[in-house]
Amino acid sequence: MALLPESPLRFEALTALSAVAKHGSVQAAAEASSVSSPKLHRLLRAQEQRLGVALITTSTRGSSLTAAGERLREHADPLIHTVTDAETSARQEHRELNGTLRLQAPQSLLEPLLLPLLLRLQAQHPALKVCLLADEHSHRIGTQAPPHLHLMRGPLPAAVYARQLGDLRIGLFASPRYLNKAGRPDSLSSLARHALIHCSQEGLASVWRLAGGQSLRFEPRLTISASSAALRAAIEGAGIVCCYQLEARRACQQGLLEPVAESLWPAAHSLALTYALGIRAPASVMTFLELATPWLRKQLVN
Repeated sequence: MALLPESPLRFEALTALSAVAKHGSVQAAAEASSVSSPKLHRLLRAQEQRLGVALITTSTRGSSLTAAGERLREHADPLIHTVTDAETSARQEHRELNGTLRLQAPQSLLEPLLLPLLLRLQAQHPALKVCLLADEHSHRIGTQAPPHLHLMRGPLPAAVYARQLGDLRIGLFASPRYLNKAGRPDSLSSLARHALIHCSQEGLASVWRLAGGQSLRFEPRLTISASSAALRAAIEGAGIVCCYQLEARRACQQGLLEPVAESLWPAAHSLALTYALGIRAPASVMTFLELATPWLRKQLVN
């Protein structure tokens, strides 16, 4: 069998490149990854020399990726996740989950994302007990022990331990029945003329933040505090709803909803699973992280 030529890429350099892109500077990337700044510099410079192209640029404001660096990172990030998940699977194959885990998440992600995962894990680990808490019920959370893990959207607080999961896409959806009756919006002005369903759990004001920095302030035809109920109203033909693509996925697969005005969809939210105490966290928390992270990433990609 012929040997494949050695690749000029080095896995450590790819992880360093991804960390710089995420944290905005070599120094911040080094602090987050517990690797010295000089070592990260050496890894990146050696990789640039092997490839013959510049991967990062540095200024007084920090570091950013060049066009070549961005192209490399687009391929590197899925590879990093795949290798990490493979290592995790090998290490955790015989680990057991038991005791009680407390997880907190936005209400809109409990049913489509966390609940299927937890039921799957409890079927595999009968001794596992789970307490699932919604962000919106903070008055109840405050009276209980703090959660072991928290599913968080958007920018994370400083000095938090986290596993990045991927992007959470936000979209606009309506039923075929409604679209046949009211037509399909193709611009911000035409969207404003439609019956719009407001989910007040995302904020009191009926404003949708859309692509390109555009905002749509509207008088909702229907206001509902639970995203699952807002989605049901859209399925029944009440109008157009703005929600996570993940929430509407099953209804779209069943032909009950259709995506609309996709050019207006806003940028995705990043999603991470955060946990307290880092490597000093209880063994059950670390085991849950290792088992849950690959599955959650796959759901977001799908």
